[in-house]
Amino acid sequence: MLQRFKTMVRKFRALSLRGKLFVLLILLSLVPTLTVSFISQYLIVRSSTNYTAAISSQLIEYMANEINNYFIGMNETLNTVVINSEFQKFLSVPKDSVPDQSGYSISFRPLLQLLIQSKKEILSVLYLDSLGKVYSESQKVHIQYEYPFQKDPVFSQVFGMTKEGLLAPHPMNYAVTPSAGQQVVTFVKPVIDLQQKSVGSWLLIEIDAAWLQKMMDHTKLGQDGRMVMYNRETGELVNFGEAGTLPEGLSGQLKDHSRSPEPFLATLEGNRYQVMSHPIPLGGWTLVGISQLDEVSKGIKQAQTLTYIVAAISLMLALLIAFPVMGAVLKPLYRLKSGMQMLGRGTSVPIEHSAQDEIGFLINTYNRMLDDLEILRKEVLRSKLSEKEKELLQLQAQINPHFLFNTLETIESYSLHNDGEAVSDMLQCVSRMMRYNVRKDRGLARLEEELEYTSDFLHIHSYRYGRRVQADFAIAPELLDAPVMKLSIQPFVENSLKYGWSPLADDDDFRLRISVQPDGDHWVFTVADNGSGMPEDVLQRMENLAAAGGEPSDPYFARHTGILSVYRRYELAYGERFSMRIGRNRPEGRGTLVRVRLPRSGDNPVMP
Repeated sequence: MLQRFKTMVRKFRALSLRGKLFVLLILLSLVPTLTVSFISQYLIVRSSTNYTAAISSQLIEYMANEINNYFIGMNETLNTVVINSEFQKFLSVPKDSVPDQSGYSISFRPLLQLLIQSKKEILSVLYLDSLGKVYSESQKVHIQYEYPFQKDPVFSQVFGMTKEGLLAPHPMNYAVTPSAGQQVVTFVKPVIDLQQKSVGSWLLIEIDAAWLQKMMDHTKLGQDGRMVMYNRETGELVNFGEAGTLPEGLSGQLKDHSRSPEPFLATLEGNRYQVMSHPIPLGGWTLVGISQLDEVSKGIKQAQTLTYIVAAISLMLALLIAFPVMGAVLKPLYRLKSGMQMLGRGTSVPIEHSAQDEIGFLINTYNRMLDDLEILRKEVLRSKLSEKEKELLQLQAQINPHFLFNTLETIESYSLHNDGEAVSDMLQCVSRMMRYNVRKDRGLARLEEELEYTSDFLHIHSYRYGRRVQADFAIAPELLDAPVMKLSIQPFVENSLKYGWSPLADDDDFRLRISVQPDGDHWVFTVADNGSGMPEDVLQRMENLAAAGGEPSDPYFARHTGILSVYRRYELAYGERFSMRIGRNRPEGRGTLVRVRLPRSGDNPVMP
């Protein structure tokens, strides 16, 4: 209770000023009126229903006892059949042994005929068992012995019953010529096999539902009152009385009061009802009586009408005070609230207000804050652009000496062997590469230039190891002029050579393929080889690099910065518009595959 009160207090505090004022006015005007109205209604209902509840409960108890005694008498008659020795033998006779069934039935058949003759409302007596036998005794109905009782939605319940019970009204679908509209109520008597000490057979008494309906119609519970049968286990509700639909929601009300036999009041379909009940032990059902409280409802409705009139007047006054009057006062404050909400979504508009009151002071302060925020936003933007440009240049600077040092070592080696032609060739390659590196182009180049740079790198590599790498280029011609990040393909080629190529391997043991192809509004370049490939631990680190968005915590990348630098440059330049995947070269079953997907639109990479 305390928690609920705290929740209400929090909700009240969250309301607007206008809402809080409205709630307070409602509490001051409506609560006293409603309190008096509800107390008066309670007293009217209590004084009017106590007397009628006592009389109606007696009638329901009388009818329930009559029905229960009827089934008790029927059950006692069936007990004489059950203990019959020939009937007990009949229980274990196989379904196909018709002569034995006929022989045993001669003994107990007169008992069933006597029951049918003594009670005209009984239309038929059925015998069903788990062996599949079907026996019928009736003077009015001929049944289909091949009827699938175990599959019937009504009779399938019988085969699981271990105590006496009552089935709700249902048609006699098993009859040879079922009567249109005729309903029966089935009293089920489980039969105990005295030898097996178990239930495997059932006697079913089919009672005309119209007879039970007529019996209930003789007992009236006032005007518009009726009696119904209710099964507390299944929630099934059956109207045996006069025709007419039952009030919706009655079953739910009975379920809520299933533990208490006391009468209770229920509001169903806008009407007030008094509900009484009494169990029918043998049938497993409960007899329920409902009577409409018309006269009481009239008094209550009159009191409610008067209450509603007073409440409506109070509500109109509260609305008049809370909204039109306070709305004019709070309008500037709501404009301030709207402006702050827009500021939270990234937009800002100054608020106009000429009055120099408390609200005007808040609005003027808000407008000055907007000016300060705009100045701060421009300063932050300039700072971010400067940081981004600085990081891109740092990443590119890490790559430049990496190639130069390796190349100079190779040139030194050839010069010691007096191979001037090779030295000259390598110097031309390194000259082109260095001019490519240091030229002022803000880190961008045409794809064709990047591929020439990669070719020069492979050419120098062949001098360094004395063997040419088998490399294939598959380039879409229309992409040769596409702008790309400088030094963005060569590191992946170098990575393939590092982990997959060996100067001792045959030409077929390592083949490098560089592909650049269009893919919708993107283009994809791949660097793949069929060599030995990266070790598993290195491959896992590369996969973690992409998963971490270029911000790995692995100290491995503090020493191996090549691919990390390329990834960071792509991430800074393209943001979420690019993707990179490093894994095994699946078609080849070995080697390494790098796949980078970049936007193909006319926009250049986002550069500072």
